[in-house]
Amino acid sequence: MTTQPETPRGDVPERTTWMRRYTLDPALADEFVSFLSKQVIPAREEQGFTVESMWLSDGKDELTWFVSRFGDREDFLAAEQAWEESPERAEIFAGAPAYVTGKDLRPVTRLR
Repeated sequence: MTTQPETPRGDVPERTTWMRRYTLDPALADEFVSFLSKQVIPAREEQGFTVESMWLSDGKDELTWFVSRFGDREDFLAAEQAWEESPERAEIFAGAPAYVTGKDLRPVTRLR
């Protein structure tokens, strides 16, 4: 995962961040983390996204990650839609188990 500076600089373009919280089948959590780390995250990073952090609950039933991209909310949403509809994403997820049983996706603002 790539890292971002702690505070924005005046010469750095606007960055939009979304929280992605997934409800998981705990029995598949470790496999899902590996799947994200080895296949999904590298592919998303090639599309200009940055995974800032990823957190797994102690019960392995919830995974939360924060993904960002340079640009405003509309730019992020356009890039997200392009990713969701891409043949590359379809190939990555083809035949993958149903790791995620619920999703909470929303834009967030970094305060610190």
